Amino acid sequence: APAISRRAGGAPALRMQQATVDRAQDVGEGQADERKAAELLMQPCPITVWGQEIDPVEAQNKVKNMQLPEFPKKLERPSQMDLEAEEKYFKDNKEAILADLEKHGAVYIKGFDLMKEPMGFEAFWKALDMEACLDPLHSVAGRPVVSGKNAVYEAVNKPSRSKFFVGMHNEMVGKRTVTRAAFVCFKSAEVGGEFIITDGMRILRDLKPDFLKSWYEKKVRFSSAQLPMGFMDKTGPLQPVLEPVLKSVLGAVVDMKVDFEVEMFWNRVNGERVIQAHAPPQPPVIPHPDTGLPTWFCNVHSHSAKLRDERDGVLPETTGASKLNKSDVFHGDGSELSEADLTHVDEIIRKNMEYVAMKEGDVMLIDNYRTMHGRNVFEGTRKHAVTWFK
Repeated sequence: APAISRRAGGAPALRMQQATVDRAQDVGEGQADERKAAELLMQPCPITVWGQEIDPVEAQNKVKNMQLPEFPKKLERPSQMDLEAEEKYFKDNKEAILADLEKHGAVYIKGFDLMKEPMGFEAFWKALDMEACLDPLHSVAGRPVVSGKNAVYEAVNKPSRSKFFVGMHNEMVGKRTVTRAAFVCFKSAEVGGEFIITDGMRILRDLKPDFLKSWYEKKVRFSSAQLPMGFMDKTGPLQPVLEPVLKSVLGAVVDMKVDFEVEMFWNRVNGERVIQAHAPPQPPVIPHPDTGLPTWFCNVHSHSAKLRDERDGVLPETTGASKLNKSDVFHGDGSELSEADLTHVDEIIRKNMEYVAMKEGDVMLIDNYRTMHGRNVFEGTRKHAVTWFK
């Protein structure tokens, strides 16, 4: 049985003990046709909108003076309906649902039957006139496709990742960010696996002003891939000659795989020599591209190696693209984030996390620029999926 530990500001988190085995699609088998179908149907997700520079403390004061609305907004099926009537309900109430999404940052839709399978889920979001786009990780096959023809990607369900607590993040990779997302539950896990969301405006409101000012000035940058290079310590006098050559070659290889600029850095992780691919520096607070309201927009909670190791401890190796997805976070100049700062941002984010035990057919609509999402550890079989939107 799993051991259970209590997390501040949220539901219990599970510590799984048993081994897990990934499925064929988790390691890329049988995905070629589904990925091709997705590419024929959808365009890449939009370029990230960073907006103009802002004073983060003034932005925080603006949010502190606001009465933030319910989060998430809840929408339950108003009466018994057949599938056709449910689809019509979403068409008829499209403007109100999208207005609630903009106002609240997330809308939790529950109790409907239409979204219990991929075709009905597609009918749901098409009724709202939302335009699907490719996954930000599509170019590196980072996420299995449930149904390319229905624009449905798998969420983080694979067994080798069941013990990993997925930290809070906005769905963005380098220069691309989805605008909205719809997460659907086709089957909930037997234990755990709750979908988790948090409001970027509430995070901005609660962080220390000095912290905000410092991080905004220094910016942050993410290491999105990490390659082990322990053999370099055995090259003796050849090491200073080999380092720039490997850095250049590996940088070119990574640039061919991703559609955003990276800079390669040599580093040591747990004493082991590694080379990391860093994205360009970015601000942790931005104005929302549609509303102009300021929000926290920074994936430190999910990408920080220190926070991840504190949550998960020593876990089995995963499979597929996740094997190279050893992320970390630094300041814009490459310097390390202080332990005190990481502790502070972790406390604020966990305080504002909302654990949602989604049931079959439930959908969580999120505004991706404002709402961060994550996932609790789980036991059993979990089938959640997502469609991304422009």
